[in-house]
Amino acid sequence: MSGGSLRRGTRERAREREREREAREVEGAGRMELVGRERELRLYTDHLDGGTDDAAHRTLFQLHGVAGVGKSSLLRRFAGAARERDALTAVLDESVTGVPEALAGICEQFAAQGAQLKALERLLETYRRRRYEAESAALPPLPPDPGAAGAPPDPPGGPAPSPPPSPALLTAAQIGVVGLGTVLPVAGILDPARLAGNAGELRSALSRRFGKPEDVQLVLDPPTALSPVLVAELVRTAARGRRIALFFDTYERTGPFLDPWLRRLVAEEHYGALPEGTVVTTSGQRAPDPAVWADHAGLVTDIPLSPFTDAEARLLLTAKEVVDEDVVRDVLRLSGRLPVLVSMLAENAGRPDGVTDPSATAVERFLRWETDPARRAAALNGALPRLLNEDILLVAVGRAPADADPAPPEDPEAAALFDWLGRQPFVSDRGGRARYH
Repeated sequence: MSGGSLRRGTRERAREREREREAREVEGAGRMELVGRERELRLYTDHLDGGTDDAAHRTLFQLHGVAGVGKSSLLRRFAGAARERDALTAVLDESVTGVPEALAGICEQFAAQGAQLKALERLLETYRRRRYEAESAALPPLPPDPGAAGAPPDPPGGPAPSPPPSPALLTAAQIGVVGLGTVLPVAGILDPARLAGNAGELRSALSRRFGKPEDVQLVLDPPTALSPVLVAELVRTAARGRRIALFFDTYERTGPFLDPWLRRLVAEEHYGALPEGTVVTTSGQRAPDPAVWADHAGLVTDIPLSPFTDAEARLLLTAKEVVDEDVVRDVLRLSGRLPVLVSMLAENAGRPDGVTDPSATAVERFLRWETDPARRAAALNGALPRLLNEDILLVAVGRAPADADPAPPEDPEAAALFDWLGRQPFVSDRGGRARYH
């Protein structure tokens, strides 16, 4: 197959994934109606409709609130409103592990909407290749297998130790070459201060390997090397009449490395001026960091989200045909009026026994109201893995061994359970796999 055919096939697959994602978002928005969020949605749509000359024009919308308050649902409604106005959109979540991954996600989602960022795609491919080369060079050669045919015998005193890798390139391997200033201080990864101490040696080692200064910069500081190309591509795309809307969900996870980058990108125009009308939205549990955004308040629309009022929660329950006053009161008490819990409890809110039991929790009540034992088991045991697909669910509910080889045949009942579980308000889709809230 020719390179052109491969690229066309990749674009078609990307477009298909984008269509599937949009369909899932539409379905997901229907699970938990955004009762009580009309003001926030109108604030965003008025901004989109008002044009860039509006005195109240803002570039960055920041949603924040406690878990379960409906941030992700509102962010996806924002994205839907932008798409209705023919904006190019990209929605990224905690699966993004760095700025390069975020840019790759933007490229993929834009391509699925008919707008390829070709120059950025090419540079990202170069980045991935150079990063792989740097990581590979940092690893010591594997010793020969003593049991392999033709392997040399060990010398007296045992096998000779393998030569140690270059300390500089070993540092590159340990940090995954994610770039200076973008390293998260997590277990097993060097902290930025220690990395900075080896920066000169690391740069020299990579210079000897790559030769081109721009390749060294690309590996050491990918945000600085990649972001100007992103801006240039967005300007080129916007010149064809498309607005740009970017969305970053689960920002409490990604904010530590995306927040400083977004400040340089959006507020300081460090990489060049974004096209007029570009709108960025973040959604996370924490309020905007004043150390990052205090000097740029004029660009930011801060949108704190609170639990539903009593009237809003009752309106959602009415929309789901839950009107029995005893049940309504029980749902309000158990849920704390958090939208995700109100919606969850409303799914199976037939008249329960022990409605006034003060010791019940929302999960206990949800399981009590679900009378199908297979669904109860799926809801409870499905919470154990971090991510679910049909095969993992089979293991979680005890219908298949964890080490099944070959894989068990398709189980229609398991597929139905997985489909049911995926429709619950406390479960979200992550690229075909389910994740609990």
